[in-house]
Amino acid sequence: MRTTIATFISAFLFFSCATAPAEQNNEENTPDKTKKENSVSNTSFSDGKYIVNGELSTCKWLGTEITTKTHNGSLNIYKGSAMVINNKVDHGFIALDMNSIEVEDLSGAAKESLTGHLKSEDFFGVDKYPFAQLKLESVKTKEGKSYAGGRLNIRGIDNPISFPVVVTQDGNQLIFDGDMTFDRSQYDVKFRSGSFPDLFPDLGDKLINDEIVISFHIVAES
Repeated sequence: MRTTIATFISAFLFFSCATAPAEQNNEENTPDKTKKENSVSNTSFSDGKYIVNGELSTCKWLGTEITTKTHNGSLNIYKGSAMVINNKVDHGFIALDMNSIEVEDLSGAAKESLTGHLKSEDFFGVDKYPFAQLKLESVKTKEGKSYAGGRLNIRGIDNPISFPVVVTQDGNQLIFDGDMTFDRSQYDVKFRSGSFPDLFPDLGDKLINDEIVISFHIVAES
């Protein structure tokens, strides 16, 4: 159980900003993944402000152990928006509700126990850190491939981040799809990390990989 809990910590640490914001399947060739790989970003969008529709949007996490064992889950979107200026995505943000932590590969008492533990001060301390936020500062496209740039805040530590994204428009909807990978050790997330051998010597097969993958499908409407 401690190994399972540890992996969930890694994956969820994408979402641990303290202040209220201002505004899977493990198979390699899932339909969603294939769709993302075959999609090409639009290069021109209708100007205006787009508000994220949390009911139409999803955010999934995937964490791995050194043994290649994986765990997954989800979080609900709290709020978000994106601004299109001169037909380009100019800036935006996405915030998540930490109280919505969901474990998807356990059930019953095990799921309930783990969820409660993840919300506790041992891990996310949702009473102190109720929200998470990713600040989007740009989306740049070259030869049909787009990359989002911005700031990721975890436990009060703010770092720049860049990741591939597919942005498309369907009527009044602006849609963002992609996978963001980040290194938890850069945010002082040390638990069973190989980056802190003095704290966790001889982890062996209990080591949790530092890289966490967040898969997102964000729908914003004008």
